[in-house]
Amino acid sequence: MKKIGLFIGLMLACAHLQADVAVVNIWSAIPGNSNQLFKNGMEAKAIHEAMGASVSIATDQQGDMHYVVSFTDWAAWGRFQDAAATNKAWLSFWQRASDQGTAEISGTYMLNMATVAETKPASVVFSWDVEPAKTQDFVALSLKSKAMHERMGASIGILVDELGDVHYEMTFPSWEAWGKFQSKAESDKEWQAFYADSLEDSIASLIKVWRLSAM
Repeated sequence: MKKIGLFIGLMLACAHLQADVAVVNIWSAIPGNSNQLFKNGMEAKAIHEAMGASVSIATDQQGDMHYVVSFTDWAAWGRFQDAAATNKAWLSFWQRASDQGTAEISGTYMLNMATVAETKPASVVFSWDVEPAKTQDFVALSLKSKAMHERMGASIGILVDELGDVHYEMTFPSWEAWGKFQSKAESDKEWQAFYADSLEDSIASLIKVWRLSAM
């Protein structure tokens, strides 16, 4: 099984409608430093947005921070990386945050966005470990799933990472809306039949589910 890095960040949290690619870093606070972690995240967000990036921050069910930086393409990401190496505001912040030692990075994803979910407060991201050379087949299945899930009220993002694994993001206006969606999915015959069929000859294994609340 492939090692999961970031969100998906999921994950992640990748809900910028004008973006085609994203980099997600997941940060885990050292005990007692959760508030400082998110304070630092908001400060980093302001610096990165001033540099021209799109940034979103979310917290998952474990209290980790998913920090998502989105771009129109990988060339734009490269220019951002080059600029960060000499940006005084960023270098000063990074040195100070490193000295504080409030958190550790637990994973990183570099993601191509096949489809992008709408920006909403509540998100659930399913990360799938896809069999070698089967990524496009699984994306095709995910697109079929997307049509059904959007009919039931979710907004769907389909993200592919460097390993060819697929992260399936569902966003909702609230967690209550997510709960109502769950009830619909349980009784939706088309979805239940599709899901049962996909399990019979599965080409991917579900390895992580993130529940993300936007900050």
